[in-house]
Amino acid sequence: MTGVLIDLESPMIEARVKLQVDAGAADQVQVALAHAANTLADYSQDHQRQASAVQADWQGERGDTFGARTLPVTAALDEAAGHAAQTAATVGDAAAMLTAAQQQVDGLIAEFRAGAAPLVALAASTSGQDPGVAIQVRAVLAGMAARYAAAAAQVVGGAKQQLLVTVGEPAGTAPAGVPAPSPVVGGVGTPGGVGAPGGVGAPGGVGAPAGTGSKGGAGTQAGGGAGGGSGSAVGHAQVTPPSTQFGSGTKVNLPNGLGTVTAPNERSAIAVRAALGQLGVPYLWGGTSPGHGLDCSGLTQYAYGQAGIGLPHYSGSQTVGQKIDAAQLAPGDLVVWKGHVAMYVGNGQMIEEPHAGAVCHLVPLRTSNAGDQFLGFYRPST
Repeated sequence: MTGVLIDLESPMIEARVKLQVDAGAADQVQVALAHAANTLADYSQDHQRQASAVQADWQGERGDTFGARTLPVTAALDEAAGHAAQTAATVGDAAAMLTAAQQQVDGLIAEFRAGAAPLVALAASTSGQDPGVAIQVRAVLAGMAARYAAAAAQVVGGAKQQLLVTVGEPAGTAPAGVPAPSPVVGGVGTPGGVGAPGGVGAPGGVGAPAGTGSKGGAGTQAGGGAGGGSGSAVGHAQVTPPSTQFGSGTKVNLPNGLGTVTAPNERSAIAVRAALGQLGVPYLWGGTSPGHGLDCSGLTQYAYGQAGIGLPHYSGSQTVGQKIDAAQLAPGDLVVWKGHVAMYVGNGQMIEEPHAGAVCHLVPLRTSNAGDQFLGFYRPST
């Protein structure tokens, strides 16, 4: 059965390989480009200073002509310096984004292995009693693996689209034929689609295919079990009240009876109200379309954009503004991990776009997120 698992995992492993990044090489490129940007900026300043010194000795039309000719050179040097600096930032953003995508695939692989392990153990424990169980387990595992492989493929496709956005190219649609991974998140069917050892009844002792996203099959006789959990986190969706109910000024009215909170300033309040307006919007990898599809950093980028504050579209880069202690936490502050970001809205709640298959929702504040490194709390509005 171990060999079967290796074969089933191979598409996910291949997806992970496609997202590998040479972090050392990326760092070297960034350093070289940053050095080039600084050098070009120095050249520009030197050129402008020397040209001004020469022009001061020339009077009338001759001096005016010389000054006009120096301006394009200075502008070209400034433009080249800016381009080098922007390219350095783009390289860093691209490397970080690919690393985050690879971590997402790693999470899918880990989830698949965790779900597969009890099924493999069940097949081993019943192989002497009923060899047919092993066949049924293989079928369930194949279905699980197909869904996880599709989710991994979607991560790769989303990363490609986000790379296009990062380098300034228009992003196209997701690769054709890649299904949404909603059956995977919380619905791959944690082991339990097969009857307990010794409880396999008539043929069909395996319940409904694990992870179909429904409540799961009842199975036949004693051998069945619930075939899987809920297909996605849709249960988190909130009923969004009209925007007029979110308050004004520094006051924010939270939905679902959570009360009224006070933000540290009006910009933070605007960002919170903008984020609350996206409750129920589906998660979309690389998504930056409010009301249609957002990822975690797309939500916070949009929310603070409404407050006139620009944030980069990568969670690990949204450590901007003032870093604050947990005791200072106030509505609008960002909760940042290396791979995820959410916004604290007050009264112990935060708003987030969590993962594929889920929607923007309110959850209790936390500082852990699937093993991601917690970077801290940040207040972009200061």
